Amino acid sequence: MALAGLAVLAGVGPVSEAAPAGAKAPTAATVPPAAVPGPLRTEALGLLSQPSVAPEAAWRRFGPEVVPVLAALAEDTSVPDAQRMRAVTALARVESPEAGQTLQAMLEDPHRPSEVRSQAAAALGQRLGFEAVKTLQARLEDRDLRLREAVAQALGRLGGQRVREVLEERLPLEDVPQVREALQRGLTLAEP
Repeated sequence: MALAGLAVLAGVGPVSEAAPAGAKAPTAATVPPAAVPGPLRTEALGLLSQPSVAPEAAWRRFGPEVVPVLAALAEDTSVPDAQRMRAVTALARVESPEAGQTLQAMLEDPHRPSEVRSQAAAALGQRLGFEAVKTLQARLEDRDLRLREAVAQALGRLGGQRVREVLEERLPLEDVPQVREALQRGLTLAEP
């Protein structure tokens, strides 16, 4: 019984639900909301309740410990949608390699809500700049139409010749009019 209690406190659930040997431990992008430290969660929610995403300096003071908190808040359906989306955007402002990895995991996970993945596309572009082009490019073929639109816009905001080539290459392959329009808008944004 004591082991079950320790497992629950550690955020891994009851011992009977423990992951099999060799399974991956939860990453920052998969930490359940209950495993998030209370005071840090409360402070982050305070910043996320502002009408816009707090500046980088506000998030920097928390350090990398805020990454799993923001990832959990983005998934927590008890948190208002606007705050959840600001949590994803805030990950772009945290000075930590784990922030970029968490955004990439959010973007690439087809089981996450479309709005979280779309917001992660924009935030990843902000966080990594041109380093995000390859990752974003791969999502232009995703089944989620809304995500493909968001990726086209995120790429367009990065600009540059490589981005133009990626968007121009995808345009004739895209069948969905709304995504084609997003690709065109991305091309307009990417113009020198």
